Amino acid sequence: MNQLREYFIGDYLRQSPDVLRQATIRLVYNIVIVSLLALVVFFSIYVVKGFHYQLVKGLVIIGLFVTLLFYLKYKKSVTPVCHLLVLISWANNTINIYLFNDYSFFIALLTVSNIIFAFHTLGSRWGLIYSILHFLPVSTHFILKGIGVNIRSTPPQQMAFIEGLITLVLIFLIIVYLIYHYHKAYELARKSLGQSIVELKRAREVADEMTRLKTNFLSNMSHEIRTPINGILGISQVIEIETKDEQIKKYVAIQQLSGRRLLNTISSILELSRLEAEQSNLKLKVIDVNTLVHDEIKSLEPLARNKHLKFSFTPSLLPLICLADENLMRQVIHNVVVNGIKFTDRGGVAITTDFIESRNYFAIEVMDTGLGISEEFLPCIFNPFEQESTGRSRTYEGTGLGLSIAKKYIELLGGQIRVISEKSKGSTFRIILPVHNAEIKKI
Repeated sequence: MNQLREYFIGDYLRQSPDVLRQATIRLVYNIVIVSLLALVVFFSIYVVKGFHYQLVKGLVIIGLFVTLLFYLKYKKSVTPVCHLLVLISWANNTINIYLFNDYSFFIALLTVSNIIFAFHTLGSRWGLIYSILHFLPVSTHFILKGIGVNIRSTPPQQMAFIEGLITLVLIFLIIVYLIYHYHKAYELARKSLGQSIVELKRAREVADEMTRLKTNFLSNMSHEIRTPINGILGISQVIEIETKDEQIKKYVAIQQLSGRRLLNTISSILELSRLEAEQSNLKLKVIDVNTLVHDEIKSLEPLARNKHLKFSFTPSLLPLICLADENLMRQVIHNVVVNGIKFTDRGGVAITTDFIESRNYFAIEVMDTGLGISEEFLPCIFNPFEQESTGRSRTYEGTGLGLSIAKKYIELLGGQIRVISEKSKGSTFRIILPVHNAEIKKI
């Protein structure tokens, strides 16, 4: 039997890495083999008894079952075999109801085993379909019998004792085997789930340890990198104050500009890493948004003036109060406004604040007349380290972290940041946050 199993399903089992799938293949194969052996016995009985209808039916079913075995071997697909097994058994039941002119105990047992098999191997949808299919001939038989219609004119056949005994034992074994297989599959799934839970716990412990190490690394790097840079900038300031040589002052100015740029870059990278490690502790307080925006953008006016840009702020007519972290809010406004100034060469940058959505939310809008963003790049605008112009030939410097950090800050505060842009026509960034106090009074 092992050689026979190896011949028909050996390759199929080796090609199926899933243990549950292998168990289903074995289940279907075993049922086909046992049923085929029983059919051979039945066929011998039909020959002896002279049951011609049963003889023809037995030959057809034996041929179909042999075909199923070779289908498993060459096609290596168990689902069509399961469908055909259920349909063959259903057809056999229907013919037996006609031949015996009765819905016997054996037919009932076979119906139950078919339905269990369909649910177990084909799923709930096909299980329900085949349940209805098995119910139709049974209900039809009882309805016709109830109204006195006899669809068989000749006397019904009687099942031989040995046929009935083999049928009973076969069906009983199949039902027990299906229940046993289902239980083993359940135990296997439960064991697999337990292993998955253990692996997830272990992975979580590793992730927590990596987060701790990353936090320690960021803390150390924040100190070890910023401290020497600040020292270099401090020394350059002393040199600038004490020297009278204009050429040296020019060199010092370049050194300070480069140092501040390096410090800003490192600070942005460390801040992004800290945000991704979820190490931001919010210090929430009630904030007057108009005042905060006004104070923050005031320091950016010289930057716009150096590029000969128009720079304006239009606050809302009503007071805007929110509950937020003041440092994060300042950083968000700074990053978005600086981004607008940097990519605008003509025109200007306008900042406005106002209520939206029935005064439950407010918006800070930063509108510029700069380069704009192409439609293709818009989905990537908030991705870290991504800029529309890349490579050494790019016109504008920067790390591509400003907007990414701004978006993460806004999400920490429970808000959103949106962008509307058109290439060569400018961009509008809209920061949306909830209002702290819904009771708004006019100034």
